[in-house]
Amino acid sequence: MRINKLFRSVSIVILLVCILGGIVIAAPIPSELKSVVAFIYIEKEDGNRVPNGTGFFVGVKNPSDPNRFTVYLVTAKHVLYKPKTTEFLDEVHVRLNKKNGSSEFIPTTIKPKGRKRTVFMHNDPSVDIAVIPFLPNQAKFDFKFLPDDMITTKETYRDLKIREGSDVFFTGLFAPYPGAERNYPVVRFGRVALVTEEKIESQGKQMDLYLIEVGSYGGNSGAPVFFYLGSDRNPGSLVVSAPIIKLAGIMQGTFLDAHEIKVAETKKTPYALSSMGIAAVVPGYKLHEILFSRELKKRRGF
Repeated sequence: MRINKLFRSVSIVILLVCILGGIVIAAPIPSELKSVVAFIYIEKEDGNRVPNGTGFFVGVKNPSDPNRFTVYLVTAKHVLYKPKTTEFLDEVHVRLNKKNGSSEFIPTTIKPKGRKRTVFMHNDPSVDIAVIPFLPNQAKFDFKFLPDDMITTKETYRDLKIREGSDVFFTGLFAPYPGAERNYPVVRFGRVALVTEEKIESQGKQMDLYLIEVGSYGGNSGAPVFFYLGSDRNPGSLVVSAPIIKLAGIMQGTFLDAHEIKVAETKKTPYALSSMGIAAVVPGYKLHEILFSRELKKRRGF
């Protein structure tokens, strides 16, 4: 009896230390989540392909047949732009892992308008999301897709009680090392830094965004960002169950801070940009609105 009481007392102390001290006991993420990611390359004038961003696959379930999905490649809209412009490229190259252990580039035509349109976007032009109907050969390529019920809608967002401090992670292209023979997505972890009902200025526009505290660099744009909600997901209580993983949104990119550089005999003041450790995420409900827009529902027949 005394030993059991001692164990209970020690357990309570440890629990309080973990809660009050902000200690987080992290668990590995499901490895399958890296398989939903593809790398997006663009071709330079010299013919060389260079990594430009991340994409991931989402499947919308057919309500009349739960085993059938329409699959889309999702990325940030600006990943598909010509460098330093807001004009779409004619083509990108999607790098996918193959089941034989290598990888392959799939040329993908970018047509944002017209009858042969291949890219679909939100009716709000400030939403930095692009959706491309895209189903690779399932016998040849090694990939998975997120079912649409993993996307956080406005309703599920409220139910999950997302707030500052909620854990997040994303998986995407690590430009210094994309992988020589295969795609090797990097996984980075962080926390929600700001949730607000106001729009936040980014890329010169007022946008609906989450801010997260996480390192984000070139190539991460378009990556899927996940809420990783553990036992402390309900304020003031602990939940004994498996973590909840939901698609929080799409990585837009890092916020940059401008620092003045003093240079003699110059008329203009030059600035250097550095990361503030904060990244912007386009909310998942914006993706949900695109996938279930009248146009895409009509095209897929449900």
